[in-house]
Amino acid sequence: MTQIKITNKTDFINSFLSPIGKLTENAVLKVREKEFTATSSSSDGTLIVNCTYKQPNNVTETIYLNIPDLNRLIKVLGCVYGDDIELKFNNNNIEHRSGVMGFKFHLLEDGIIEPPAVDLNKIKSIEFPFRFTLKPDVVNQLIKASTFTTETNKIYFYTEDNCVHATLTDKQRHNIDSYSQQISDKYKGESTENPLALSFETIRIISTIRFEDLTVLVNPTLNVFLFQLNCGSANITIISSGFVG
Repeated sequence: MTQIKITNKTDFINSFLSPIGKLTENAVLKVREKEFTATSSSSDGTLIVNCTYKQPNNVTETIYLNIPDLNRLIKVLGCVYGDDIELKFNNNNIEHRSGVMGFKFHLLEDGIIEPPAVDLNKIKSIEFPFRFTLKPDVVNQLIKASTFTTETNKIYFYTEDNCVHATLTDKQRHNIDSYSQQISDKYKGESTENPLALSFETIRIISTIRFEDLTVLVNPTLNVFLFQLNCGSANITIISSGFVG
Protein backbone atom coordinates (compact mmCIF):
# COMPACT_ATOMS: atom_id res chain seq x y z
CA MET A 1 0.00 0.00 0.00
CA THR A 2 1.42 3.37 -1.06
CA GLN A 3 0.79 6.71 0.62
CA ILE A 4 0.33 9.77 -1.62
CA LYS A 5 0.68 13.20 -0.06
CA ILE A 6 -1.04 16.47 -0.90
CA THR A 7 0.30 19.25 1.32
CA ASN A 8 -1.86 22.07 -0.04
CA LYS A 9 -5.25 20.80 -1.16
CA THR A 10 -6.57 24.16 -2.38
CA ASP A 11 -3.49 24.89 -4.48
CA PHE A 12 -3.43 21.32 -5.80
CA ILE A 13 -7.02 21.64 -7.01
CA ASN A 14 -6.74 25.16 -8.45
CA SER A 15 -3.29 24.86 -10.05
CA PHE A 16 -3.29 21.24 -11.14
CA LEU A 17 -6.60 19.38 -11.28
CA SER A 18 -8.79 22.24 -12.51
CA PRO A 19 -6.67 23.23 -15.58
CA ILE A 20 -6.60 19.59 -16.69
CA GLY A 21 -10.33 19.27 -16.09
CA LYS A 22 -11.09 22.23 -18.37
CA LEU A 23 -10.37 20.04 -21.39
CA THR A 24 -11.25 16.50 -20.40
CA GLU A 25 -13.45 14.57 -18.00
CA ASN A 26 -10.88 11.86 -17.33
CA ALA A 27 -7.08 11.82 -17.22
CA VAL A 28 -4.03 9.86 -16.15
CA LEU A 29 -2.23 11.51 -13.23
CA LYS A 30 1.39 10.44 -12.83
CA VAL A 31 2.79 10.47 -9.31
CA ARG A 32 6.58 10.67 -9.19
CA GLU A 33 9.12 11.17 -6.41
CA LYS A 34 9.07 14.97 -6.67
CA GLU A 35 5.97 15.83 -8.69
CA PHE A 36 2.55 15.09 -10.13
CA THR A 37 2.14 15.41 -13.91
CA ALA A 38 -0.77 15.15 -16.32
CA THR A 39 -1.60 16.04 -19.92
CA SER A 40 -5.00 16.60 -21.50
CA SER A 41 -6.28 17.79 -24.86
CA SER A 42 -9.42 19.09 -26.49
CA SER A 43 -11.52 16.63 -28.50
CA ASP A 44 -10.12 17.91 -31.81
CA GLY A 45 -6.52 17.93 -30.56
CA THR A 46 -5.96 21.63 -31.29
CA LEU A 47 -5.44 22.53 -27.62
CA ILE A 48 -3.16 20.66 -25.21
CA VAL A 49 -2.58 21.38 -21.52
CA ASN A 50 0.34 19.89 -19.60
CA CYS A 51 0.60 20.44 -15.83
CA THR A 52 3.49 19.67 -13.49
CA TYR A 53 2.85 20.09 -9.78
CA LYS A 54 5.80 20.07 -7.37
CA GLN A 55 5.05 17.71 -4.50
CA PRO A 56 7.53 15.28 -2.87
CA ASN A 57 6.21 11.73 -2.48
CA ASN A 58 7.82 8.62 -1.06
CA VAL A 59 7.56 6.55 -4.23
CA THR A 60 10.33 4.62 -5.97
CA GLU A 61 8.59 4.33 -9.34
CA THR A 62 5.87 6.21 -11.20
CA ILE A 63 2.30 5.57 -10.04
CA TYR A 64 -0.45 5.98 -12.64
CA LEU A 65 -3.80 7.20 -11.34
CA ASN A 66 -6.44 6.62 -14.04
CA ILE A 67 -9.05 9.16 -12.95
CA PRO A 68 -12.49 8.47 -14.50
CA ASP A 69 -14.05 11.79 -13.46
CA LEU A 70 -11.86 14.74 -12.46
CA ASN A 71 -14.79 16.85 -11.28
CA ARG A 72 -15.92 14.14 -8.86
CA LEU A 73 -12.37 13.86 -7.50
CA ILE A 74 -12.23 17.64 -7.04
CA LYS A 75 -15.57 17.57 -5.19
CA VAL A 76 -14.60 14.81 -2.78
CA LEU A 77 -11.20 16.38 -2.04
CA GLY A 78 -13.09 19.57 -1.24
CA CYS A 79 -14.96 17.66 1.48
CA VAL A 80 -11.75 16.78 3.31
CA TYR A 81 -11.03 18.90 6.39
CA GLY A 82 -7.77 20.85 6.26
CA ASP A 83 -5.27 21.29 3.45
CA ASP A 84 -2.88 18.41 4.24
CA ILE A 85 -4.14 15.11 2.86
CA GLU A 86 -2.77 11.58 2.77
CA LEU A 87 -4.24 9.19 0.21
CA LYS A 88 -3.77 5.43 0.18
CA PHE A 89 -3.19 3.97 -3.27
CA ASN A 90 -4.70 0.47 -3.50
CA ASN A 91 -4.14 -0.26 -7.22
CA ASN A 92 -7.80 0.12 -8.24
CA ASN A 93 -8.73 2.95 -5.86
CA ILE A 94 -7.45 5.74 -3.69
CA GLU A 95 -8.88 6.35 -0.24
CA HIS A 96 -8.63 8.79 2.63
CA ARG A 97 -9.44 8.16 6.27
CA SER A 98 -9.38 10.62 9.14
CA GLY A 99 -11.04 10.90 12.51
CA VAL A 100 -14.10 12.66 11.11
CA MET A 101 -14.53 11.50 7.50
CA GLY A 102 -13.27 9.26 4.75
CA PHE A 103 -13.80 8.33 1.11
CA LYS A 104 -12.84 5.69 -1.43
CA PHE A 105 -12.48 6.75 -5.08
CA HIS A 106 -12.23 3.96 -7.65
CA LEU A 107 -9.82 4.18 -10.57
CA LEU A 108 -9.96 2.79 -14.08
CA GLU A 109 -7.59 0.10 -15.27
CA ASP A 110 -4.42 1.02 -17.13
CA GLY A 111 -4.92 1.49 -20.87
CA ILE A 112 -8.56 2.61 -20.79
CA ILE A 113 -7.68 6.32 -20.76
CA GLU A 114 -5.34 7.26 -23.59
CA PRO A 115 -3.26 10.40 -22.89
CA PRO A 116 -2.69 12.74 -25.87
CA ALA A 117 -0.11 11.35 -28.28
CA VAL A 118 2.13 14.40 -28.18
CA ASP A 119 5.86 14.80 -27.66
CA LEU A 120 6.08 17.87 -25.43
CA ASN A 121 9.88 17.99 -25.63
CA LYS A 122 9.66 18.07 -29.42
CA ILE A 123 7.15 20.92 -29.34
CA LYS A 124 9.22 22.89 -26.82
CA SER A 125 12.26 22.48 -29.08
CA ILE A 126 10.50 24.36 -31.88
CA GLU A 127 11.95 27.78 -32.62
CA PHE A 128 9.57 30.53 -31.51
CA PRO A 129 10.74 33.79 -33.12
CA PHE A 130 8.06 35.93 -31.45
CA ARG A 131 7.38 36.09 -27.71
CA PHE A 132 5.91 38.40 -25.09
CA THR A 133 4.53 38.35 -21.55
CA LEU A 134 1.01 38.93 -20.23
CA LYS A 135 -0.13 40.13 -16.82
CA PRO A 136 -3.20 38.68 -15.05
CA ASP A 137 -5.05 42.01 -15.20
CA VAL A 138 -4.64 42.11 -19.00
CA VAL A 139 -6.15 38.64 -19.32
CA ASN A 140 -9.05 39.70 -17.07
CA GLN A 141 -9.63 42.78 -19.20
CA LEU A 142 -9.83 40.65 -22.34
CA ILE A 143 -12.38 38.42 -20.64
CA LYS A 144 -14.51 41.47 -19.79
CA ALA A 145 -14.25 42.69 -23.38
CA SER A 146 -15.44 39.35 -24.70
CA THR A 147 -18.88 40.05 -23.24
CA PHE A 148 -19.10 42.81 -25.86
CA THR A 149 -17.78 40.84 -28.84
CA THR A 150 -20.24 37.99 -28.44
CA GLU A 151 -20.39 37.13 -32.15
CA THR A 152 -16.81 35.94 -32.34
CA ASN A 153 -14.55 33.55 -30.50
CA LYS A 154 -11.29 34.69 -32.09
CA ILE A 155 -8.47 36.89 -30.86
CA TYR A 156 -5.78 38.39 -33.12
CA PHE A 157 -2.27 39.32 -31.93
CA TYR A 158 -0.09 41.84 -33.77
CA THR A 159 2.63 44.41 -33.16
CA GLU A 160 2.27 48.17 -33.47
CA ASP A 161 4.51 50.99 -32.20
CA ASN A 162 6.89 48.45 -30.61
CA CYS A 163 4.08 47.00 -28.50
CA VAL A 164 1.86 43.94 -28.71
CA HIS A 165 -1.83 44.48 -29.35
CA ALA A 166 -4.86 42.20 -29.48
CA THR A 167 -8.21 42.47 -31.23
CA LEU A 168 -11.34 40.44 -30.60
CA THR A 169 -13.13 40.10 -33.92
CA ASP A 170 -13.51 37.79 -36.93
CA LYS A 171 -11.80 39.01 -40.07
CA GLN A 172 -13.60 36.41 -42.19
CA ARG A 173 -17.02 37.86 -41.42
CA HIS A 174 -18.59 41.22 -42.20
CA ASN A 175 -20.24 43.67 -39.80
CA ILE A 176 -18.72 42.11 -36.68
CA ASP A 177 -18.15 44.27 -33.60
CA SER A 178 -14.54 44.41 -32.43
CA TYR A 179 -12.47 45.33 -29.41
CA SER A 180 -8.74 46.19 -29.41
CA GLN A 181 -6.18 46.96 -26.72
CA GLN A 182 -2.46 46.99 -26.04
CA ILE A 183 -1.60 43.86 -24.09
CA SER A 184 2.19 44.14 -23.69
CA ASP A 185 4.57 47.09 -23.93
CA LYS A 186 7.44 45.01 -25.28
CA TYR A 187 8.26 41.80 -27.09
CA LYS A 188 11.24 39.79 -28.23
CA GLY A 189 12.05 38.59 -31.71
CA GLU A 190 10.51 39.47 -35.03
CA SER A 191 7.61 41.90 -35.24
CA THR A 192 4.37 40.54 -36.65
CA GLU A 193 2.26 43.12 -38.41
CA ASN A 194 0.12 40.38 -39.94
CA PRO A 195 -2.34 39.44 -37.18
CA LEU A 196 -2.03 35.95 -35.69
CA ALA A 197 -5.43 34.43 -34.97
CA LEU A 198 -6.23 32.15 -32.04
CA SER A 199 -9.35 30.67 -30.47
CA PHE A 200 -10.40 32.85 -27.54
CA GLU A 201 -11.21 29.67 -25.62
CA THR A 202 -7.49 29.42 -24.82
CA ILE A 203 -7.64 32.81 -23.09
CA ARG A 204 -10.75 31.72 -21.19
CA ILE A 205 -8.93 28.69 -19.81
CA ILE A 206 -5.92 30.81 -18.81
CA SER A 207 -8.22 33.28 -17.03
CA THR A 208 -9.36 30.54 -14.64
CA ILE A 209 -5.80 29.86 -13.47
CA ARG A 210 -4.00 31.92 -10.84
CA PHE A 211 -0.59 32.56 -12.31
CA GLU A 212 2.41 34.70 -11.43
CA ASP A 213 4.02 34.92 -14.87
CA LEU A 214 2.71 34.12 -18.35
CA THR A 215 4.98 33.95 -21.38
CA VAL A 216 3.49 33.62 -24.86
CA LEU A 217 5.66 32.09 -27.57
CA VAL A 218 4.55 32.05 -31.20
CA ASN A 219 5.82 30.38 -34.35
CA PRO A 220 3.95 32.26 -37.11
CA THR A 221 5.12 29.88 -39.84
CA LEU A 222 3.79 26.76 -38.09
CA ASN A 223 0.90 28.74 -36.58
CA VAL A 224 1.66 27.33 -33.12
CA PHE A 225 1.17 29.14 -29.80
CA LEU A 226 2.85 28.03 -26.60
CA PHE A 227 1.76 29.55 -23.27
CA GLN A 228 4.00 29.00 -20.25
CA LEU A 229 2.41 29.75 -16.86
CA ASN A 230 4.31 29.92 -13.59
CA CYS A 231 1.82 29.24 -10.79
CA GLY A 232 4.16 28.81 -7.85
CA SER A 233 3.98 25.09 -7.10
CA ALA A 234 2.76 24.35 -10.62
CA ASN A 235 4.14 24.89 -14.09
CA ILE A 236 1.55 24.78 -16.84
CA THR A 237 2.19 24.62 -20.57
CA ILE A 238 -0.68 25.23 -22.99
CA ILE A 239 -0.13 24.48 -26.67
CA SER A 240 -2.64 25.73 -29.21
CA SER A 241 -2.95 25.74 -32.98
CA GLY A 242 -3.86 29.10 -34.47
CA PHE A 243 -6.56 29.94 -36.99
CA VAL A 244 -5.86 30.84 -40.60
CA GLY A 245 -7.50 34.23 -41.10
